[in-house]
Amino acid sequence: MLNSFEISHGVNDDYSYNYKLSDDLVISYNHEDIFNSVSKNDGTIISYGYCFDVRNPETDITATLNTLLNNQSNILENIKYLNGHFILLFNLDGSWKLITDAVSITPVYFDAVKELVTVDDTGELPTLNGVSILNLQNFTLSRIDMAVNKLSDERIERTILDLVSNQYKYFLGKDLTLNFRRNKMNKAIISILRPVLINQRLNLRENDDTTLKIGNWIAREYKMELLAENEQPSTTYLANTHLMDYKFYMKNNELPEDELDEFNNLYNLDSEFLKARSGIEYNLLNKLNYRNELKPQLIYDPFNVMAIQEIIYRFSDASNFDPLTRVVKILHPAIDFYDFSSGETLMQKYTRLKKQNLKMSEELKKVVVNQEFLSEAEEKGISVSDNLDGKILENGVTFYPASQTISKEDVYEVTYKKERPGMVLVESYFNNPKNAHRIKVELNNEVFNIDEFLNGKFIKMSSELIIKMYYERNYDATSWQKAGKITIKEID
Repeated sequence: MLNSFEISHGVNDDYSYNYKLSDDLVISYNHEDIFNSVSKNDGTIISYGYCFDVRNPETDITATLNTLLNNQSNILENIKYLNGHFILLFNLDGSWKLITDAVSITPVYFDAVKELVTVDDTGELPTLNGVSILNLQNFTLSRIDMAVNKLSDERIERTILDLVSNQYKYFLGKDLTLNFRRNKMNKAIISILRPVLINQRLNLRENDDTTLKIGNWIAREYKMELLAENEQPSTTYLANTHLMDYKFYMKNNELPEDELDEFNNLYNLDSEFLKARSGIEYNLLNKLNYRNELKPQLIYDPFNVMAIQEIIYRFSDASNFDPLTRVVKILHPAIDFYDFSSGETLMQKYTRLKKQNLKMSEELKKVVVNQEFLSEAEEKGISVSDNLDGKILENGVTFYPASQTISKEDVYEVTYKKERPGMVLVESYFNNPKNAHRIKVELNNEVFNIDEFLNGKFIKMSSELIIKMYYERNYDATSWQKAGKITIKEID
């Protein structure tokens, strides 16, 4: 809509409408419904497009213009708080000036020789950026002053939150399409626009299965119309998040030194403070995806506000600076019910992780730390099966199942060797006659219940003693692990 106007010395008949700014200055345009003009005393302000003050959004554009005009002495400072997709023309002192929205969503070119402002790119004309003021009397550029005070990262985050939290109010009663991708920026814009998303439209910018699944979730929750894959948005407003990828615009550009000097001179980046911003301003003009696209809708981006652009690139710690998370957590924490990366809801993720944790717990029960016992037994010449743990005694060994998870298929085996014939004491500790039959002990091919060794049984052996122990049922309890404890002790 907005990419169709011209300012020149005469009416351009290629356009449907025109407005005479002065005797020799005319704006010609195509869309009367987005042209608003307010005059008071000797001042006039015109908006082509839409704008609202993020501090106290009005749903009516003329109300916003009236507020600006009623405080003429502070108009440039108040313009810093406008969001929208617009050009502003204002005449407060007898000369017309032009300024665009914070990032000039629609490129505006000017020809100082022909004294012409146009949206037609000839490849030769300079373009306005969001902080430039074009004087239409002499076609020179000046800048809106930018604050130089340094805020902490936390304070920047809080300020950004304050400047986006009420933006939804402008869209009350208006039609809107949300361009959707699965990222944190979209979580933030949904958090900002949540109060006005009901019955609006959702346009999926990707068509992978996960995006389709999440898109359907969002559409159901907010009663939004999900546009078909090849269907183009037809609403007046189109919500985007490009500017919320703020770190992208801080990447260094690789302009040759002479072109960088030319850029700095054109946009009056004439101090060390401003030159430090030249890379950012260059990127906003040249790497903002939707800037050079055809715009059948008016674009909305929450960060298209000069007061935000003024501070957002001053954070000191990129790893900790995260205003998008603050926006989500304060304005709409419930949106985190959806995991945009995995395509899961919080409940699905919880259920899955619970199952994983349960499985891990089961696995851990099977993991035993018995390497020290096995090594010491080997050093002493005692043969023990890998599923046993215990303690090597000065003249014997105590052993028991290494894991509390016990299968009736498990066999626990010890072969104890003695240098010369003699007596050994085999002792158990499970004093439960009712259940003692559930643990069998096989000693030199003879089978006993474990409690038969409760008071110790003296065994005469020549060179070795073989003990096999097994359970008649499966168990998963520490008590049954302890029940299988047996000691072999030599008697001198």
